[in-house]
Amino acid sequence: MQIRCQQCHKPFGVSRETVHQALNTIESEQLHHFDFHCPHCRRLNHASKAELQRAAPDWKKAENSATS
Repeated sequence: MQIRCQQCHKPFGVSRETVHQALNTIESEQLHHFDFHCPHCRRLNHASKAELQRAAPDWKKAENSATS
């Protein structure tokens, strides 16, 4: 997933694994968006749940399978 920083306007990439983790966090904490830090200027950039789901259409809700 490519994100263009709202502050410095430089694009940066987010891996599919990171997008899946962000979606898991959004679901578990009932958030509306996830914050990514720009690697260039370190400012926060919001990505909505809908944007993240478009970037990872194969994502499924994580089962709460923590066993310890």
